[in-house]
Amino acid sequence: MAQFFSASHDVVFKALFVRNPLLLKGFLSDTLDLGLTDDDYVQILNPEMVPDKAQGKTNRLDIRVQTPNRKYNVEMQARKSGFSPDRVLHYWSRLYAADIEAGEKYEKLEPTYSVNVLGFEYFDCEDCHSSFSILENKRRERFTDKLSIHIFELPKIKNETSLSKQALEWLKIIQAESEEELKMIKENTQNPMIGQAVDAVLELNADEKLRQQVIDCQNALNDYYSDMTHFEEKGLARGLAKGREEGLAKGREEGVVEQKKATAKKLRRENWSVERIAEFLDVPVVDVEIWLND
Repeated sequence: MAQFFSASHDVVFKALFVRNPLLLKGFLSDTLDLGLTDDDYVQILNPEMVPDKAQGKTNRLDIRVQTPNRKYNVEMQARKSGFSPDRVLHYWSRLYAADIEAGEKYEKLEPTYSVNVLGFEYFDCEDCHSSFSILENKRRERFTDKLSIHIFELPKIKNETSLSKQALEWLKIIQAESEEELKMIKENTQNPMIGQAVDAVLELNADEKLRQQVIDCQNALNDYYSDMTHFEEKGLARGLAKGREEGLAKGREEGVVEQKKATAKKLRRENWSVERIAEFLDVPVVDVEIWLND
């Protein structure tokens, strides 16, 4: 039997919603309790998928979405490595300010949501859904409704009681690890869109081209972490040879830099721009230019 690829894999997650915008609207409406209607359009701003040879961690597989008077950055994060509040804020801020031109009024900026589905536990709480906004510290008065950040932790949905039935069904579809789990969700729902979402995930698993993209992505990701371990160990060995605590710290730092340098050169060979490499590695453009000429 062919391996089943869950919608919690970022490639499948993006394909599910890019190919089915109405499902994406249902997902956003139900999980964020927005009450989107048939009259509300949904526009995916970056519908492109991964190339034939997926680059694993080298791809940013978020979904940037526009609905009437709102924008969203939607992303699946299967691994804890690479996830951070700073990263969430960075991508939120870029989408929030993307459409304003110099001299335009700031009031034009639209409420922008960051929706992050995590395949791991991040917060020390039992709640599956955590939402964040800007509040005054003492009065808890909202400063603005323009920022809204939502975190959904899939491992916690077993004991979730505060989310709506519809929201939980969406998260269970994403988390499902087998066809049997998906079919059970479909049998127990009264929401036609949930049934359509189940069918869509099953169709994606039957798509041989997409399956190969997932496999390539997994292989590239494994290579990335293998390289990272190698360079960190190399850096630590240098620190140990020096025999001092500061040597260990410096060695670890050198290992990370060497790993980023190697990744930069690899991505450049795959025709990534210097700016895109710098964004991915979270380093200044000038550092990438130096590494590529080294």
